Amino acid sequence: MRYLPVRLAIFGFDVIPKSRTALKLLIMINLIRSAWVVTTTILLVCPLELSADTDVGYIEKNVIYTDRGTDLGGTLCKPAGAGPWPAVIYNHGGLGHIIGGAPEETCQALAMAGFIGFSPIRRPTRLLFGHLDDVLAALNYIKSQSFVDGSRIAMMGFSRGGMLTYQAAIIRTELKAVVIMAIAVNRIVDLSVAGAVTAPVLLLVAQNDTGSRRTRGRNTLQGMKDLNQALHLAGKNPKFIIYPEYGSDGHRLFFSVNGYWKDIIIFLRSNL
Repeated sequence: MRYLPVRLAIFGFDVIPKSRTALKLLIMINLIRSAWVVTTTILLVCPLELSADTDVGYIEKNVIYTDRGTDLGGTLCKPAGAGPWPAVIYNHGGLGHIIGGAPEETCQALAMAGFIGFSPIRRPTRLLFGHLDDVLAALNYIKSQSFVDGSRIAMMGFSRGGMLTYQAAIIRTELKAVVIMAIAVNRIVDLSVAGAVTAPVLLLVAQNDTGSRRTRGRNTLQGMKDLNQALHLAGKNPKFIIYPEYGSDGHRLFFSVNGYWKDIIIFLRSNL
């Protein structure tokens, strides 16, 4: 029998905010979520016809943690049961208060596939300063959880989150798999050090992600081709998938969990 998750909202914070920043983080996280979800969502199961990948029930909650005096938060989705499970961190796109991609939906989809899903929300600044620190803090946080198998951790990211995922993969060799979706084109990306990436890499982009308002006119498709070439020249063997054109703006392909998701799950299950 296959199952459909049913949401039960629990009112009240998971963690009592100890600062105004922590409170703002909780508010931001919840604004991303459905309007009727307040803070903690327990997902139960009831019979319905779905794909085999949705057989796992899961628990979803907001978390707050501190890194060197900075309050950070995110959504954590855990399969039902004791674990430990492999974990996948999802780094969202966007900048400032704009959240790009699908952090909560991705978190849920990962847990439904049997992984710990963790979608941290970075500090809401437009400049990149401190953002890589936030990504690394999320990795440290998830590794510290007793229900996580610390030897099986992957990281994935979209747009700016993809760029940060690449940077993290260069310096954190414990990652066992890396997924980069439509990387943000930015001069800060140093392709000359691509050889430092030790994990298997999956690269995903749409054919028409070649410049739009969301990418400030930058050609993301070419940026992904350049990253693929750099990894190959460094002796790596990334898997590179270019999807057909998606609507009028290929960058929007990753604004929801859709047809590309099966490729991610196959890749994660092969490497975690």
